[in-house]
Amino acid sequence: MKFIESIRNGLDSLLGNYPEVVLYGEDLIDPYGGAFKVTKGLSTKYPDRVWNTPISEAAIIGMSAGMAMCKMKPIVEIMFGDFTSLGVDQLLNHLTKYAWMYNNQVETPVTIRTAMGGRRGYGPTHSQSLEALLSTIPGLSIIAPSHYHDPGRILQQAVLEDSSVKVFSEYKLLYPQELQTPNTVKSGLTLDVSSDVYPIAHLSNCEFDNPEILIISYGGNALLLEQVLLDLLIEYELSAQCALPARIKPFDPLQIQHLISEAQVVLVVEESPKCHGWGAEVVATLSEAGLLSGKNVFRIGSAETPIPSSMAQEEQVLPSAAQIMETISQILV
Repeated sequence: MKFIESIRNGLDSLLGNYPEVVLYGEDLIDPYGGAFKVTKGLSTKYPDRVWNTPISEAAIIGMSAGMAMCKMKPIVEIMFGDFTSLGVDQLLNHLTKYAWMYNNQVETPVTIRTAMGGRRGYGPTHSQSLEALLSTIPGLSIIAPSHYHDPGRILQQAVLEDSSVKVFSEYKLLYPQELQTPNTVKSGLTLDVSSDVYPIAHLSNCEFDNPEILIISYGGNALLLEQVLLDLLIEYELSAQCALPARIKPFDPLQIQHLISEAQVVLVVEESPKCHGWGAEVVATLSEAGLLSGKNVFRIGSAETPIPSSMAQEEQVLPSAAQIMETISQILV
């Protein structure tokens, strides 16, 4: 099953089994089915529960607050992650504060789905990864699965689990990817996925050794890291593993505690800008938990610049496998 199919199936299951669930956003209804075709077929099957909206992200997100307080579970699709910035007022000053302001007499179980990330030449306003920016909002959870997770199942869990507000980040290049399991992962790699509600995928190039390198990342970065793990073993005979949490905020250091102990190098990779980013929060959290003593710790993120439209220039701005390899080789080789 492909990543996009898993999400579509998750939405189908939610709409089919829970009458309080609605799905709406820009250009969702058939025959278009959304900018990335995730919702294709759903408006035909559920014509009274899947809607198109005008082009106003502030109104789209704001409307979800009223529906949620009326006991519905709205799923909002924002066409590009960049456009969530147009609805930040509703997120920051309304949705995530209502329960607190009204002494828990209201709930706002809202899930905002959006396509994040670059590497498609879409330019500076359609290519950003804003998870780090959104993570500064108190009370907002951020979920960003990779193709080593089952995104449809995780989406269902997110929509149903509680009254919190969540951003469900879908990396654009993951949509056509086949979901990977321990039986289908590339030769030379092993995969283990935890049984947590929001699982962590553990990818390794060494089945038995205690790896020298731990790379922590999320979402579409997994596409870079699977090749990095293979190249590290082939070129430098370095054992390495990658930890990919499905939920990146809140970040639970105990989920990866067992992976850190033997690593000499801990590297955090994100597609958000490195400065004040998710990687900085992860490193700080692990350090406060006393898990990084004596280790070499590094962060890799996007350059401090708008993302170019030229794909050749885009490659220079976003993290790359070569950059990750170079960072590690300078330390251990």
